[in-house]
Amino acid sequence: MNRETYHHGQLREALITAADELLDERGIEGFSLRKAAARAGVSPGAPAHHFKSVNGLLTAVAVLSLDELAERMRAVSTDLSLAEQLRELASVYVRYSMEYPGRLQIIYRRAIVDRTDPDFTRASAEAFGRFFASAARYHGEPVPDRETGAETHPQLLLDYATLQGMALTAVEGNWCFTVSRDDPQGDFLGRVLPILVEARWPEQPAA
Repeated sequence: MNRETYHHGQLREALITAADELLDERGIEGFSLRKAAARAGVSPGAPAHHFKSVNGLLTAVAVLSLDELAERMRAVSTDLSLAEQLRELASVYVRYSMEYPGRLQIIYRRAIVDRTDPDFTRASAEAFGRFFASAARYHGEPVPDRETGAETHPQLLLDYATLQGMALTAVEGNWCFTVSRDDPQGDFLGRVLPILVEARWPEQPAA
């Protein structure tokens, strides 16, 4: 489909898809608005009709990413213990980040996405709300809301920093000195990641 046959909504979705594909293939360093337009088969000026800037388009990709992540987080069984839930939620996020490293590069970079965008705020809360709620219960702390915020709970901040650190380090391949050279990614996911989440969230939380 070219720009002559796109409907209004289809063009927006086509540009988001094109941007997502470029990020997956080339990372943020290989991304540009012009390249996204070319991938979608539209003129270089076409994105301006739907997104004010490259940040607007990347914010839309971030929202798409967070919505998909939220679906995977919601699929984690509530029948598990709180420790098991946290370990699985963390593992879901790390696996998702390794599957879509280009998305991880943009989700929380202030210079790239508009973190005040209402859709981004909603999607972010939905993606990590289950993790924060489970972590709060695990540590015996009140579940944070928009008024109290996770910043009032040091253990929750540490959990979140651990989560993001594991994902970023895994995506960047910085575990290479601990894993098999024959299958570093598989060894990390199958052996190293379970050790990490067990160490951070044992069945009985530290006093």
